Amino acid sequence: MYDLTSGDIEAFEPETFVETALRTGRAVVVGHGITGHQVVYDLVAAGRRAAKPIRVLWIADRHDQRVASFGACGWHMPFLTGDPRVAAWAQRSLRGWHMLSELGFGDYVTRAESVFLTRERHRRLPAGCPGNAIAADPLDFSAPFYSRATFVDDGSIISTCALMPRLHDAVGGLPGVTPLVRHLRDLDELLGVTAEFGAEVACVAAGDRAQFLLDDKRIEGDLGVLLLVDAAKVPAPFDRIVLRDEDRDHELTYSIPHRACGHICLGGASGRLVTEPEVYAELEDGITDPARAPRYITETVEEIRDRVLERLPVFGAALDDGDYRFWYGLRPAAERAVAEWLPRSNTGHIGVLHLGGLGGSGFTVVPAFVEDGLSIGRPTPDMEAHFGRPTPVHSS
Repeated sequence: MYDLTSGDIEAFEPETFVETALRTGRAVVVGHGITGHQVVYDLVAAGRRAAKPIRVLWIADRHDQRVASFGACGWHMPFLTGDPRVAAWAQRSLRGWHMLSELGFGDYVTRAESVFLTRERHRRLPAGCPGNAIAADPLDFSAPFYSRATFVDDGSIISTCALMPRLHDAVGGLPGVTPLVRHLRDLDELLGVTAEFGAEVACVAAGDRAQFLLDDKRIEGDLGVLLLVDAAKVPAPFDRIVLRDEDRDHELTYSIPHRACGHICLGGASGRLVTEPEVYAELEDGITDPARAPRYITETVEEIRDRVLERLPVFGAALDDGDYRFWYGLRPAAERAVAEWLPRSNTGHIGVLHLGGLGGSGFTVVPAFVEDGLSIGRPTPDMEAHFGRPTPVHSS
């Protein structure tokens, strides 16, 4: 390996997560969101290709509508990010998702045209648009609130609420996969479970929960709310195209049709970050029973309903008399996507790889993001000492 003191360089190959799992035949994965599903699937696929089956212990608190991926909009539009690395992952992920197609869920992905609306005088879409972008009149889309519109003829939507329960059953039923419902309190408990299982590596894809499990303060829970209206009550073409407000993130307003689910997601970002464990418990009660939702949640739902009626009045009939359902959840937001090994000083001989921080981009980037994350070699002790951080810079 590198001799970091003398400057002499010898060849070395840090072992990746997949290589360790293949060598030992075992791995632990934490998280039942879309990232966790992809990690488990990729490990099983790697074992199949190498003719070395991998046993995977797949751990999560739960798999139900309290998981952010369960209620995500699942809209794939690669250029909606200023981070070129995320855009590259999105472009690679757009044209094919092997996990969904090979497990028989290709029908949950549908092509979708999109309309971007703004009140700004000038609007230029970022580079990376997957199709043709054409200037349009907002009035053509029943959106008089806005001054400008751009029509984009490519993109896709994944009907996540119909997909996730079925995907969980399919991935959990793959050869060698053992799903386990268990709440892990901290890193020490994760290391104990991993050692007991006989694995040398664990991948944490726990979304916003990573801030507690790994004590990673970079991850925050970004509260988003969806109003779910009956697609049959929405006139064409709004039952099949995406409308998105591009003015300000904290007033994000959009309409995204889940064709396989039969409803349309009318959404908004609240701009509220949740970082306290007691608030998580309070929010979970309301997700499972809307009558127990905290007051600020019901107020946010009404605020977003009013915003939709103001900006996208074409959905008025579908929102009349409160004839809609709502879902809210915490997106695992971070300033940048996280793909790194925890320091050996914290984990010892067991390697812990953290993948997360994708916020609202999970269904847009996960196939490529997980592929790259699992290919990062675990730094040696000398490398950690030299770079001063657990994982050297990795280019996708």
